[in-house]
Amino acid sequence: MILAIGWISALKYVPWKDVIEATPGVVKGAKRLFTAVRADTNSQPVADGSPAVTSFDAEGLANLDSRVRHLQAQIAKLNSEQNSSAELIKSLAEQNARVVHAIEIFRVRTKILIYVCFVLGITLSALIFVVVLK
Repeated sequence: MILAIGWISALKYVPWKDVIEATPGVVKGAKRLFTAVRADTNSQPVADGSPAVTSFDAEGLANLDSRVRHLQAQIAKLNSEQNSSAELIKSLAEQNARVVHAIEIFRVRTKILIYVCFVLGITLSALIFVVVLK
């Protein structure tokens, strides 16, 4: 029970306003990333069943050109997804840093509170002892 009270007190120091404000952006980014990854996994590869280009005739070059363009589009898409992932990870890391900072403040304040309670307990015991001896 005491541990639960400690966690509740720790959660008071979390900058919830900042966390709540950043949450919609993080959720949208995560959904966008998940949808993009899922759509990319479900898409079929470009293999159209044609054999590899072994001659340099016009049809082979056109087929090769279309494959190169498709691969360039895929690379651009992957770069975009990578940038989105990096932004999402950065946002999550910033939120994590804020939570860790708030918990560190709570840890220091708890330590101070324990020392103060210990000193007050000793002082109260000494006062009770003095009053009882008189």
